[in-house]
This record gives sequence, C-alpha cells and structure tokens, in this order.
Amino acid sequence: MIRSLRWKLVLATALIIAAVVAAAGFFSRFAVVREFDRFLISQDINATRKAMDTLRAAGPANFEETLRQVHAETRLRMVVLGDDGKVIARQPPELAAYEVTVLPDRSLRLTRQAGGGLEELRVQGMRGRIPGVGTVWFLPGRQPAAGQFRVSIDRWLIGGLAFAALLAVLVIFTIFRRVFAPVEALTRGARALASGRLDTRVDVRGGDEIGELATAFNAMADALERNERARRNMVSDVAHELRTPLTNIRVQVEAVQDGIIAPDAKFFSSIEEDAATLARLVDDLQQLSLAEAGQLRLEKEDVSVEELVARALDGLQRRIDERGLAITTDVQPTVVRADPRRIVQVLRNLVVNALTYGRTSLTIASMTTSEHVEMRVTDDGPGIAPEHAERIFDRFYRADAARSRTTGGAGLGLAIARQLVELHGGT
Repeated sequence: MIRSLRWKLVLATALIIAAVVAAAGFFSRFAVVREFDRFLISQDINATRKAMDTLRAAGPANFEETLRQVHAETRLRMVVLGDDGKVIARQPPELAAYEVTVLPDRSLRLTRQAGGGLEELRVQGMRGRIPGVGTVWFLPGRQPAAGQFRVSIDRWLIGGLAFAALLAVLVIFTIFRRVFAPVEALTRGARALASGRLDTRVDVRGGDEIGELATAFNAMADALERNERARRNMVSDVAHELRTPLTNIRVQVEAVQDGIIAPDAKFFSSIEEDAATLARLVDDLQQLSLAEAGQLRLEKEDVSVEELVARALDGLQRRIDERGLAITTDVQPTVVRADPRRIVQVLRNLVVNALTYGRTSLTIASMTTSEHVEMRVTDDGPGIAPEHAERIFDRFYRADAARSRTTGGAGLGLAIARQLVELHGGT
C-alpha cells in the first residue's frame, strides 16, 4: 500500500492520463479509419466510373483485353455476366475458383470448395451494363496499401500516445516534486520541533498557500521558542523569589539552634514576614494561572467608579502621607458592571506602583467612551524606559533588575492586572 501522498497523486494522475490517452487514441483511430474508408470508397467509385467508361468505349471487340488492362491499372475485381446469367469473364483470374450466382435481390453469391468445406460469399457490388457484352459486376475489395496503412496508423498512434503519456507523467512528477519539496521541508521541521529543536525554521518561498503555511510554521516555532524561554525564565524567577524568604527563614532558624540569637518577638516577626512573602507569591502564582486559563471566577455587579477608586485608596493613606504625594481624583459618576474586588486589585496595584516611583503628585482619572470606561493612574515619576515598556506585563519581569523589596514585589502584579482586565473584556 502506497503511503506517500506524492506517489498517490502521481499514480492517480498517471491513471487519469492513461484513461485520457486511451480514449483519445480510440477516437482518433476511429476517426482516421472512418475517413480513410470514405476516401477509399470515393476512390473505388471514381475508379469504377472510369473503368465503366473505358469498357464501354472499347466495345465487344476488345472487351477482354480492355478488362485485363483496367484490372492491371485499377486493381478492381470484376465479374462479367451475360444476359443469360452465365459468367463471360472475370478479373483477376483467381475468381475462377468461385461459382457465381445472381440472387433475386440482385446480389451475387460466390461459392467454392475450400478446406474440405463449402465457402460462400455474398456481395452487393456496383454494376453496369456494357451493350453487346453483358453486365459488369464490381466486387468490393481493398487496395493493397489499405491494410498497411491501418497497421502504420496503429503503430504511430500507439507510439505517439505512449510518448505523450510518458512526457505528461514526467511533467506531473516534476511539478509534484517542486510542490511537495516545501511540504517535506515542513515535515522535517515539524519533526525537529517535536524532538525539542525549537530553533528550527523553514525557508519561505513564494506567496502561495505553501508559502503562507511556511510563514505560519515559522511563527509557531518563534512562539514555541519564546514560550519555552519564558517557561525557563519563570522557573528561574520563581526559584529566585522563593529562595530569598526561604534562605532568611533557614538562616534565622539555624541561628536560634546554634544559640546565636534568641527566639524573641523580633525573631518571630521576621519569620512571619518571610512566610507572608511566600504566601503572597504562591497566591499570586495561583491567581495568575487561573486567570490565564480563563478559570478565575468573576462575581460581577453594578458598581460606581467612585467607589472602586475609594476602595483602591483605602488603607494606603499612611503610605501616601509618608511619601508626601498630592493625590488628585477626577472620576466621572459612572456605573460599570464588574467584579469590584478584582478591579480594586488592579487599581491598587497601579496606585502602589505610582506611590513607589512618583515624586510629588498622583492623579486618578476616568473617562467614559461610547463603549468603555477608561481609567488612568498617572504619576510624575521617572517613567519606564522604551526597552522595558513592552515587557512590563510579562511574568516576573521588573524594570528594576535589583529586585529590592523597597522598590517592588515579585513582578507578578501587572501580569495579574492585565489578565483581570482582559477577563472583563477590556484592555
């Protein structure tokens, strides 16, 4: 059983070509033979007419000699019957072996003994009367070259059609080879990707469907490579974020065990702080995972934007006072349908970032469009460098590479905020 699609198509095309060639050959031979027979018949008719004119002109005196000459020139087969129905002359002489009888339907019956049996031929030939002689019957026959012509036609048709079929198969095979070459390259690339070689790419040639497929394949390979790189970075980042509080806890526990420090209230407060950091990190990871999978449950209700902003600022007053920032709100009295807890989480994340990096002021504003409510949290801090702007929503990505606790968390806040907003149908 053939498994290759290319060879299946080549075989199917070859069968189609064979069927077309066979049909073309059959109808071509039929048309040629039919036209050739018509030509022979017209030639026989013309030759018969000329023979009759010659025999009539010769008259009874030189009839037999003229009959031989006409046969020698035209190769017509002729039987001459008298008025009494008896054979007077015949050409060629081989016809003497036949007994000739005129039937009532004005056809001739020729019989002879051959091969131990009786051979009978019944013919309806052309005839003409020669005054003073009798009736000349012209028997149907074929010119000697007719059989050779048919054999030649058959040979040339078979040879030509075979050559055309072979040429067509070669052309189709060449075309299929060019068509399937990029498909085979894509297959090799897919196998390489499956084996873990994520840097595999295929050449894009042309703008047809195969070229579009190659472009899509390369885009998929790029996405897989980015995702794999992001996965590795995420594992590294998670390990990094977990290592710091775990190391702190371990060092402090070992210090207590060695008697270096006493297990006092300060010790337990430090342990609690590191444990809370671990708990927040695990919660953030779980929340982000659920949000990206679309499985985070939203409890939507009608809520005013003013209430969302107030809840986002609630509990941050002490930090605002420490930073000495001037808070300005410009919120329109708009009601939206959303999960208040999740939207407050988004706003609070933005406000905390603004409090961390803002210098003197922080503004919270909202604007209603035809379909959405746009909310802005603006500060007068240093801003984000262009090389970081496109990546600030990536997991564990922080523009501040130092990862200081005083300037930010684990780098999950904005990633979670983005997912929460997209779950609400926003951007």
